[in-house]
Amino acid sequence: MDIDILKDERANCYSVMVHSSIENYLEKVRQIFENRGGIEGQRDTQKTITAKRIRERMVSDLKEGAVLPPIVLGVILSENEFNELEHLEDEASFNRILVSKDNEDIFIIDGMQRTTALKEAVEQSPGIKKQFIRVEYWLAAQSNAMTYRMLVLNTGQVPWSLRRQIEVVFQPILKELEQKNSEIEVIAIDDSRRATRAGQFQKNAVVELFLVFGSRTEKIDLNEKVADEFTKQDFIESTSRPEFTEEFYKTIDYLIRFEKALGKQSFFKKQPASYTGFVTAIALHTMGRPGGDHSREEREKKWKTLEEHIEPFIRKIESFSDEEREEFVCLEILKELTSKTGKTKGYENRKFFKEAFKVLIDDKFEVKSMEVCWRTY
Repeated sequence: MDIDILKDERANCYSVMVHSSIENYLEKVRQIFENRGGIEGQRDTQKTITAKRIRERMVSDLKEGAVLPPIVLGVILSENEFNELEHLEDEASFNRILVSKDNEDIFIIDGMQRTTALKEAVEQSPGIKKQFIRVEYWLAAQSNAMTYRMLVLNTGQVPWSLRRQIEVVFQPILKELEQKNSEIEVIAIDDSRRATRAGQFQKNAVVELFLVFGSRTEKIDLNEKVADEFTKQDFIESTSRPEFTEEFYKTIDYLIRFEKALGKQSFFKKQPASYTGFVTAIALHTMGRPGGDHSREEREKKWKTLEEHIEPFIRKIESFSDEEREEFVCLEILKELTSKTGKTKGYENRKFFKEAFKVLIDDKFEVKSMEVCWRTY
């Protein structure tokens, strides 16, 4: 196996191009491929007539000795492993790094169809497994660096929704999120359980909050193809900063602590749009409106101000008696307002909570009760 390495200084990633026998490649990605590219809920191998014909053509070409375009794999490394790449000398040292990674840290970014074609070709003509293909590895120590690179440089031939592109590199983010906060439990897509306490989230909900935070808008169509270039550009701008994921983790931590402090008076589980509103309001406050990004100094100032006021606010709610908490939250007013026609329709409910939490932030969390928040929209 030959090896060629280049560093992407902007995205802080390494691109490593290798020549691998088809046999070695299929063995390396066997478990990943069976798990649909290492991406939970990812679109499986395409089954349309056109896709099948293309794969049949690939299989036929492989039998005649054709070389396919490089397959792209993404790999999330530890800081130490990432630093080792600077002194990477040969195939053996690169393989040692890859061997240490589990399936959650490696994923097929571009090449599910070609991998299927390779498997079919080997089944039909076993001698093909000795042929060589090119495999490009994108390696990064930070999940948001991989996200940034993928959004900017994705080479997939099939148009991907913004959601699907994020899901490709989201498993490491979930893993890190749970490691940083013992209160968090992310419920898998195929798990029938429902989130019942503060800190429990369905995976889809966390993906959505990540997208909302990065794009700074509650109005995001998670199934829309990346034709909405403005939303994509806003997200790229956010993920280009190394501290982006840390800010997201911090926002989720405040969300959990707020929900937990509310206790029985919590409205979050009963009003899922409230999660979106809370995250959007913090994103707008700290990063600025889409198209009007805050400078680094401004972001640091906004975060400092937020932290100075939200901490005592949460502690105050925690100190309330049940009666005081009930009086402060004003749940009956919230129920009355959100039950009105239009307030629970689509994005209207999200906007309702975004505006409510913006009031809370703008007033530096110094409100006598949440009524002033609920009545602002």
